[in-house]
Amino acid sequence: MRLAVLLALLLLQAHPALAAPKPNGLIADWTRLNSLCRGGSGDDPATMKACGERDALTPRIEAAGWCYGQKGQFGYQYRWHACTARSLHSS
Repeated sequence: MRLAVLLALLLLQAHPALAAPKPNGLIADWTRLNSLCRGGSGDDPATMKACGERDALTPRIEAAGWCYGQKGQFGYQYRWHACTARSLHSS
């Protein structure tokens, strides 16, 4: 029994996506809001609202086990992925 648990833990470490189902709806909302935030005028209240809503979603997605970007990457390389030891965290 202990061997089975150990093997399961090793498998989850090797393949973190198996540990946390992708929160597709939250990531889709985050992506939409990120586009509005980054593409909007800096003095437009709608832009600020989109940025705030996007920022509020980030911890919820991370709580589901998904992270945006990894250590050593540049911003344009960031993608949502199942969190690992190399993942960046918003907090």
